[in-house]
Amino acid sequence: MVTLSDLQQADPAQWKSAADGWQRAAEESAGASNDLHAQGVGPLDSHWQDKVGQAAGQKLAEQADALEVASDIMRGVAMVLDGLTHSIEYAKSTLARALTLAQQYDLPIDLDQGRSVPAGNPDAPQNPDQVSEVDALLAEALREANQADQRVAAELVELGNDTCVTDLSQALDRIQGEASDVELASYQGDIPSGDDPRLVADWWNGLTPLQQHQFMLSEPVTIAGLPGIPDEVKAELHGTDGKYDRVALVKYAQDHWNDGSGDVSGEDNCTNFTSTALHEAGMQYKGWNTLDQSGWGESVAGETGWNDPFGLLGGASRTHSWSGAQNLHDFLVGNGGSEVPQDQVKPGDIVFFQEDNDQDPHLKQGNIHHTAIVTAVTPDGDVRYTQHDAPRRDVSLSGRSEMEQREEGQQKMVFVRPQPNWY
Repeated sequence: MVTLSDLQQADPAQWKSAADGWQRAAEESAGASNDLHAQGVGPLDSHWQDKVGQAAGQKLAEQADALEVASDIMRGVAMVLDGLTHSIEYAKSTLARALTLAQQYDLPIDLDQGRSVPAGNPDAPQNPDQVSEVDALLAEALREANQADQRVAAELVELGNDTCVTDLSQALDRIQGEASDVELASYQGDIPSGDDPRLVADWWNGLTPLQQHQFMLSEPVTIAGLPGIPDEVKAELHGTDGKYDRVALVKYAQDHWNDGSGDVSGEDNCTNFTSTALHEAGMQYKGWNTLDQSGWGESVAGETGWNDPFGLLGGASRTHSWSGAQNLHDFLVGNGGSEVPQDQVKPGDIVFFQEDNDQDPHLKQGNIHHTAIVTAVTPDGDVRYTQHDAPRRDVSLSGRSEMEQREEGQQKMVFVRPQPNWY
């Protein structure tokens, strides 16, 4: 159990250094895996095709896979340690806010007891409102520190138990996925419940501008709905142009990532899901029917998920811009939206996967073939996205980059901020 004295003396920089070390080790392991594939497995397949060559290639492939599994698990460790680093920084900010108010109110603090000590009889404080305000912040700082400590400690034990895993999909989807969830849960656990708006306001005011920005990126839905958060902060999260609600877009994606919303039978539904989420968040259709070449929308039949399997009705259920990744990108950029650099991405933006190689005969280099919704950005800048086909929620863009490269070849990520100009 963490005490306020422990929290005050904690040095998050040590955990950050450890996280960076694990991240470097993960990158080196992934690099070694790629080298084995490029310089060993590939040449063997091409130039040594007898049984001996096949056996050697299989051994090298197994070793390459083992290195990639290790990389995925180590990335998970780095995520968890990053979560601990920032969570303790946030808890220390809450504690610092409590100490500042205590000094302002002339209240001494007992860090071992985790409470203020009013002058005179501690059971009969002279200003109960001030004591209550400071004690609430002290309790909140202690809660934040303990939730992060307990959550991260449990996950590190789990990661230690997974070091014998050899399956690539298990390492990436389950092990790294759970670590990613723990990181985000740690940030969410640093946010007060909202039962006491004064506590929320004190907590928010105790954060640095950078920390406030980090919470807006990592937990937009929670922050936007929290009593005590300034109205201008909530307005920025929702979007100030009134065109669509960015928070509603993120919430829709997170609520419906795995329930078939927006899906059309027989199709790749990544873009159908994204368009449905945009529409549910308030983006209006463009055009009066789905045959409009420059439009965006569904017909009544399309909204119910109906599909014309024989293509007899052309675009009668959905426009091309509604269903196709390249088409949606071109439509959004051509109708008020803009591409943004990765370091400026925020929740409610759209990420498009663009082929950056010529190894797939079905995809030309430069072709956009996949769509997802940015639902969070962690304090260290890792973009988390949510998608259909295959359904995934808040997964790490950097953590899945090696898998994407292995399966699809080198990819370029294109981020678009929709800004509808047709209404």
